[in-house]
Amino acid sequence: MRPHFRTRFAALALGLTTLTSAAPVGAAGGFSDVEADRWFTTPISWMAAEGITTGTEPGCFSPHAAVSRGQIVTFLYRLASTEGDLPVTNGHPFDDVVRAYQHEPVGWAYDAGITTGTSATTFAPDVDVTRGDFAVLLWRYAGEPQPSTDHPFTDVRRGYQQAAVSWMAEDGITTGTSPTTFSAEDSMTRAEAATFLYRFVTPTDVAPEAPVESNHCLQWYRDFLVGLGLTADEAACAAPHVADLGRVYLAGVAHETHTIGDPLVDAIADVVSAGCVPPDRYATVISILW
Repeated sequence: MRPHFRTRFAALALGLTTLTSAAPVGAAGGFSDVEADRWFTTPISWMAAEGITTGTEPGCFSPHAAVSRGQIVTFLYRLASTEGDLPVTNGHPFDDVVRAYQHEPVGWAYDAGITTGTSATTFAPDVDVTRGDFAVLLWRYAGEPQPSTDHPFTDVRRGYQQAAVSWMAEDGITTGTSPTTFSAEDSMTRAEAATFLYRFVTPTDVAPEAPVESNHCLQWYRDFLVGLGLTADEAACAAPHVADLGRVYLAGVAHETHTIGDPLVDAIADVVSAGCVPPDRYATVISILW
């Protein structure tokens, strides 16, 4: 590998492994990007077992990604189904709900009074849910229980969020992001959503975690390859071939703790033979990967 490519490769490997540490195939819930023994491991495993989530793509849950309004309503809809409260819907008035899997959940949430949308005709399904607004959605789902004590968080300023956050704190669904902050305006991650839902339901019949066969979560590898210089389409095609090397191996090559050997040579050959790059890009892509 040329020195300047090795430097670039090492920097990318360090940055990406810091953001998402390696996890083996067969990790929690069948998602290879959900590490064992994290605060969100059991909640995500529970969600997968109950059918509340199928992840963001095969092998991926994307725990650190923000959860959207459409996704969170879908989680609540599926949760209601698992609890025997089979949701029914008469539809919704929102023109911007276009994903097929979200139509029934949004219609159900609208009929149940869990959401009124962002306007008379919009729901904003792709907008990130803030922690404060999630508290309100979950509180309405629970039937708007009235808390007996106020929350201790000084950063919850919106009036319509006060009762919901107080209820979450009183019921132990949240402890905040510090003793005096809830971070109400921050986007909520998918891991946080799983944890809040798990604490809300407080399952008593969660089976001990066992390895669940999963596919590689290819998102890390796609991002890695794009960062090196491949196009998005090239990276999507190449990722399955590179994924078999594993993040540990790639990071090791980058930091010179692993030598460049047959696995990487074979992976590059597979990428080329699979037609992941056009002929006029062969030399460039090989130099990037090598």
